[in-house]
Amino acid sequence: MIEEIKKGLMTGIGAVLLTKEKIEESVDKLVKESKIKEEDARKLVEDLAGTGQKQATKIEKDVGDVFKKALSGMNVARKDEIDDLRRQIEAMEVRLSILEGREGGSV
Repeated sequence: MIEEIKKGLMTGIGAVLLTKEKIEESVDKLVKESKIKEEDARKLVEDLAGTGQKQATKIEKDVGDVFKKALSGMNVARKDEIDDLRRQIEAMEVRLSILEGREGGSV
């Protein structure tokens, strides 16, 4: 569920960020119209694409942090905690069946 919410937020945010392809298209148009040199255009594409990626990475991290904080405040067990408890229960069932003189480990 959290991943779906996160993806939804990132999709909404992604609509605002420029993709490298769109940046290249815009810059190529400026080069063709002689408003910018080819060398400057390539640097501009790299700078803008890098900035967009950094922003997307930061936003993804920030959203993840918000969800972690919210879940910890809700006192909800994590998957690894539930898996650990499941293993402990299975081990106890095996020990109990041995103590009761049964084979196979089921109660």
